[in-house]
Amino acid sequence: MKTSGRPGTALPRAFALAALLVATSASASIIRGVGYRELAMKDPVNGGPLRGVVLYPSTQASKPFPVDLLQLDAGKDLPPIPGRHPLVLISHGHMGTRWGHSDLASALARKGFVVASLDHAGNTHNDGARSGTDEVFLGRAWQVRTLLDSVLTDAVMGPLVDPSRVGAMGFSLGGYTVLLLGGASPDFGKLGPYCEDAAHARSVLCTEMKAVRAVRPELRGGTREPRIRSLFVMAPVGVFFDEAGLKDVKVPVRLYAAEQDEVLDGVAQALRVRDALPQQPEYTQVPKAGHFVFLAPCRAEMAKHTPEICVDPPGVDRVKLHRELSQDAVRFFSRTLTPPAKTP
Repeated sequence: MKTSGRPGTALPRAFALAALLVATSASASIIRGVGYRELAMKDPVNGGPLRGVVLYPSTQASKPFPVDLLQLDAGKDLPPIPGRHPLVLISHGHMGTRWGHSDLASALARKGFVVASLDHAGNTHNDGARSGTDEVFLGRAWQVRTLLDSVLTDAVMGPLVDPSRVGAMGFSLGGYTVLLLGGASPDFGKLGPYCEDAAHARSVLCTEMKAVRAVRPELRGGTREPRIRSLFVMAPVGVFFDEAGLKDVKVPVRLYAAEQDEVLDGVAQALRVRDALPQQPEYTQVPKAGHFVFLAPCRAEMAKHTPEICVDPPGVDRVKLHRELSQDAVRFFSRTLTPPAKTP
């Protein structure tokens, strides 16, 4: 992978210190596995149901089992490791599900994090009713905030989370979503000129929608979430952003792109985000990879049914990449979600 940024010479020591702090938050108990707990919420956009799941470190071993396209390494309602843990929120891509990044969630949980994801109602698998509208392009951020509030107020999960140590991770439209939560302001008028350029005519954004339909513009006022302290962004939709739109993103950003991204014009939209952020993010470009390389590795039998999502180009090892992504996510969030300094 090609990586750039300004990591600094003291990072190895900082990584070690941050990892120690995360481990300390897991109390004296040994993490033996990963538990998960389902959450039922109310959609803040239209009042319908919103489904979420929380993964967390457990004192009991867990075994992988099939869920959706992948293997989930977690056990339902296992006993949690006591203590106050950092929290990472995950936003899936267009028409994805809450399970799409479960391997990264499990890896974070095994290192002492609590991780929560959700199905974005109206823009999730088998429910695309609101796709192409601002109920999605603005409402997704409201849904993630509802997920955060639900985790913090849940009778079981709330006592396990340190509310001062919250980060967010997102892929594709989920990457766009977490940028909104970090303070970004989209300009939907940029999509028309973008699609008029012949170079972008085959982009999914242009073939499937060409414009964001304004249904609930009042949702724009509540997309920033100040409790989120850092962002891990994979192959984001970036066409709606420029320097003015990203000027208020002041939290640390870790940014990934896929070199042969067939959905978002190669690395163009990720680079648009990278170059417009007020503080240069750590940036990695995955050689030869397509857009869906950031989804969890598929079960072999599912790869036969959905090769467009599960099968990568020659020379791309998704399993190896996800081991590296997991390690990087642990390092990044350990460093950026350290406990706030205590006031003397």
